[in-house]
Amino acid sequence: VRKAPAETGAPPSPKPPVAAPMTKQRSSGTSDEQVKGLLMRREQARFSREFDQADRLREQLAKLGVTLDDQAKTWRAADGRSGSITQVNVSEIHAQKAAKSGAASLDDAEINRLVREREQARYTNDYKTADRLRDYLERHGVSLDVKEAKWLAADGRWGQIPPVNISAAHAQKAARAGAPRLSEDEVQRILVQREQARARRDYKTADVLRDQLEKHGIYLDSKEKKWHAQDGSSGAIIVSNLGDEEVGKILAARQAARLR
Repeated sequence: VRKAPAETGAPPSPKPPVAAPMTKQRSSGTSDEQVKGLLMRREQARFSREFDQADRLREQLAKLGVTLDDQAKTWRAADGRSGSITQVNVSEIHAQKAAKSGAASLDDAEINRLVREREQARYTNDYKTADRLRDYLERHGVSLDVKEAKWLAADGRWGQIPPVNISAAHAQKAARAGAPRLSEDEVQRILVQREQARARRDYKTADVLRDQLEKHGIYLDSKEKKWHAQDGSSGAIIVSNLGDEEVGKILAARQAARLR
């Protein structure tokens, strides 16, 4: 009968440690946002022909494990991440340059007005006016991002580029072409006629009257229930169910009151 080997009292030899599963590490702890920020600065430097600065930023990216392919407009990190090199926003570069030169800033109301006018000019294919308004904004440190539908001031302020008011676009175009102005009485008379046509659901006549106003540089804001002229004057759109005779009396009373 075989005997079991005697215990020596020596502890059992330890098992080799199990290797932990490998995980992908980001290149030097750099986030996508940091990479994109450096890429944008490099593209801006290249556009401004500051090639020494562009080379320094490329070297900084290389130290972070990021390689660039300028021909394919892509970047790739050592951990496998990749992305496209975003095209530079030329408007932003011009605005930043103007701001550094001490350009006077515009308040939000003025920026929004100019942005609206530019969108209206673009809608009517008046690109000369649209470019002039964009250049004016840039000279005061305001850039436009058409893709994101935003404007951005050099001091950090920003706002949305609103959708086009079609009535305003047509009125603006007519005013630039030298359309004859209407008196406030004439504007009010046409507005009352339009509202009466709408009340009768005679939308064809209502549209004709709206077009008549637009041809004289007057546009309507149905949301605010106001009309606006290109010279800055404006007034309320009064919804009325009065007859023509009563409307005439009201307009005559207004005219008499102004002559006093």
